[in-house]
Amino acid sequence: MTKRFAILALMFAAICCAATKAEAAPDEGKNLSRATYPLAPAVPGECNRECLYQFVDKYFDAMLSRCWCNLAVAPEMKYTENELAVKLGEGMWKTFSGRGTYRVYLADPANGEAGYYGDITEDNGVLVGMIALRMKIKDHRVTELEAITVREQKRPKGGLGMNTAGVMTPRMIDELDPKGLVSPDAALLAPQDAAEKRDQMVSATKGYFEAYAQGKGSVAPFAAQCARRENGFAATNNPDGPVVDKAQPGFHLFSESCAAEIDRGFFSAIAKVRDPRPLIVDEKQGLVLNLAFFDNEGDVKSVAVAGVGNVAVPAAYLRPMTFMAPQLFKIEGGKIREIEGLSWAVPFGMHPAAW
Repeated sequence: MTKRFAILALMFAAICCAATKAEAAPDEGKNLSRATYPLAPAVPGECNRECLYQFVDKYFDAMLSRCWCNLAVAPEMKYTENELAVKLGEGMWKTFSGRGTYRVYLADPANGEAGYYGDITEDNGVLVGMIALRMKIKDHRVTELEAITVREQKRPKGGLGMNTAGVMTPRMIDELDPKGLVSPDAALLAPQDAAEKRDQMVSATKGYFEAYAQGKGSVAPFAAQCARRENGFAATNNPDGPVVDKAQPGFHLFSESCAAEIDRGFFSAIAKVRDPRPLIVDEKQGLVLNLAFFDNEGDVKSVAVAGVGNVAVPAAYLRPMTFMAPQLFKIEGGKIREIEGLSWAVPFGMHPAAW
């Protein structure tokens, strides 16, 4: 009996020792798993314009609550921020603190897509930014969600403090100005007498990018009253536009019309248009939310500007970089009436997400 007890004791000790070693072995995250998205049941049927607008509001409400459980998503849900795949509930879901008064909703009921363009805040209202949003809705669930954000660049004097620009962030010619993003321009939201034709709207935006590629304003179907803003800054018909070259104090960028700004040739040094695509086409409102990339190769130091002479390119642009540019177009009668755009410096050659 004593011998049998001794053998059992040894076996028990061996088992305990093995268990202790197993518990002590590092897991190295191999058994780490994330909770899956809380899937909502599919509800077949049309999601009309009002329904699509509600999905946009639910997205922002869910971000504010810090819980994606408040957003109906499908099993195949895909989410990107600034064209990079992000886990739903991460990224700006951790920092979003609200929306402002600049709000433009878009809807394409025929294709089940919703869009949004407006100002937001992060860090409890300290940091102001803009967001361009595309949502794909199927069976009353979100299957695709694409968010593009441009944030205010704070460059305080005397230390880092509230610096949000980053050491390697170039100083833009027209950095995002929250004061210019209080409310949409009246022309942007003007009601249409009749719905625009989708093909004609998309063709107009293609003409815009082709005009930049060719350096000819006449290639784009600009309306006579066309106006453009970028990052909340008047980028056309602005006599007080920035002087980019101190040796040419009479040359103000953004002082001409939509077509003339392209014709002058300054942008030929910094803009190579790539991968333009419409995100949302809203025929009823005559709005197209588009995304394109502008490559700056950084090897052109000056440009011959018509009627001015050689104009130096700002030193900050003398390095390779790409500008990600979501833009909201107002189309009237097949012509571009207004462009409300954003521009955000990203690594050179960055490509759009594959949808």
